[in-house]
Amino acid sequence: MNTHAPYRDDGPAGHLVVLGSGPQAEWEYAMQRLAAVAPLLLIDAEPPAWQQSLLDEARTANLMDPTQVLSTVQKFASTRPLAGALTFHPAQARTVDLIRGEFNLPAPPTATIEATTLRHRTAQLLTAAGIDNSGALHADTYDQALEAAHQVGFPLVCKPASPWRRYAARQVRSLPELAEAFSAATAATWHGTGTVIEPQLDGIEATAYTADSPSGPRVVAISHATFDPQAEPALVPVEVVVDADDVCAPAVEDTASRALAALGHRSGPAQIRLRITSTGPRVISVATHLTDPLLGMLIEQVTGIDLISQAGHHARGRALPADERRLGATAVRFLQGPGSTALLPPNAGAHPHITPYATLHPYPAERPVGPLHRSGHVLVSGTDYPQCTARLRSAAAEIRSARLSA
Repeated sequence: MNTHAPYRDDGPAGHLVVLGSGPQAEWEYAMQRLAAVAPLLLIDAEPPAWQQSLLDEARTANLMDPTQVLSTVQKFASTRPLAGALTFHPAQARTVDLIRGEFNLPAPPTATIEATTLRHRTAQLLTAAGIDNSGALHADTYDQALEAAHQVGFPLVCKPASPWRRYAARQVRSLPELAEAFSAATAATWHGTGTVIEPQLDGIEATAYTADSPSGPRVVAISHATFDPQAEPALVPVEVVVDADDVCAPAVEDTASRALAALGHRSGPAQIRLRITSTGPRVISVATHLTDPLLGMLIEQVTGIDLISQAGHHARGRALPADERRLGATAVRFLQGPGSTALLPPNAGAHPHITPYATLHPYPAERPVGPLHRSGHVLVSGTDYPQCTARLRSAAAEIRSARLSA
């Protein structure tokens, strides 16, 4: 029996192709929302497990092989129509663009795709538009990276120009660390795209999320990430907070809107990562699609805006009006570490409520996240950013105490 969620019959007939998935605790919300938009065709490296009840169809393919993915979709589409395609993985942005082009599906301009999948191209276009940014410099060889490092100065960040793997950026504090960081970035970038070198900016880390409005994209939420020192020199978030009334909003809204305009993005959810420095916000990266399903859930909890459904409808060429409300703040803390040390208390699944404001979400198995291993996460709610961070720390202390006393 087919048990996937009922989908709305308000757009073109056909399946919505979704490239890639992830752990149920992080992805279930997004898949539920997308299943309510259209019948889903999931293309993933492994057969579906928890996703099965939400899917209409599923196929397996190597997501790192765009030709194989396209061939898989072509075989499916030979007998059934497609209505759209999307992904949450930045590495699959080009593959999704191939699928959209092959089947004439709704898509952003190719120039916009290139502008946001190549970090140095993003920096060039933002600079030309007079928008402060990280000033990423492109390097195909170590000698070029060395020259860029001398221009940028230390500390700096070395990244893949177009990553096929998440969390591949490396902090570099001095020259002896550059070779290893360059090698790691080169191994994690799509063939022929190279690496980028950019300064490690001081200031408040922020990611602005936009949704459609009659006047164009507008910022509807801002998240702030704290990076895990256990992962250094890699940059892996350990906590992320979304505050409906973020005090940083006035500082980033204009910059975010101008950045999207400079890159040709006119509609559909997007996200802009920035640093709010002493001289103002500077753009680090732009994605013309959502990259974190779990953050989509947090944003809906505090704003009422369902960015996941918006992304699904936009992939089918439809618009979904935002129904906004403001409901405080929410946050996530990931339970992760560098080794195999147990991070969850015994019987974690049987006792999800750590405190009145915090719930524990264990994963059935650890999964690698950069150099770390992630075994679950904690969600909290509160009135604002300070209260959420305090509740995250309190919940983490409770988990640590329960684990040590077991």
